[in-house]
Amino acid sequence: MGKLQSKINCSTSKYRPDDYVEEDSPAQAIQQYSPAHTGAVTSVAALTSDLCVSGGKDKTVVVYNWRSGAVLKRFMGHQREVTKVACVFDSNSFFSASRDKTVMMWELHRNSGPSQHFPGHDLVVTGLAVSPDSLQLCTGSRDNTMCKWDIETGECLRRAAISRNLV
Repeated sequence: MGKLQSKINCSTSKYRPDDYVEEDSPAQAIQQYSPAHTGAVTSVAALTSDLCVSGGKDKTVVVYNWRSGAVLKRFMGHQREVTKVACVFDSNSFFSASRDKTVMMWELHRNSGPSQHFPGHDLVVTGLAVSPDSLQLCTGSRDNTMCKWDIETGECLRRAAISRNLV
């Protein structure tokens, strides 16, 4: 298609009667909340029906009440930006992966740092999934490996190399 053919000019006004008056519908007010992160948000996951967890380029993980717009808690521990977050829905546990090659487990009501640490990848962790029974964690990395972890002990149960450019 040529340049002129690819742009279709469609005016709906020519199909309306001459005396047609468009009614203004009441605009719904969109509530603006203050930002949860100082940098870009890189990942979001639902923790409960009211709470979500987000990770950002500011190296933090934030638990946010999306109904009220309030930041409930901010977690710091990663050395580089957070790439992914994953939650155990309807619980207090969630995970964050980072460019610092680690994954951390956090507890909503815990005050001092991560409750579990999962080091073991050689490059940025780009994938993160929790098993349905919440006993195991699967991580994927740009180092072309996938790891299966025991959540309780933090032990790597299995490591598999994938012959692809990116996991």
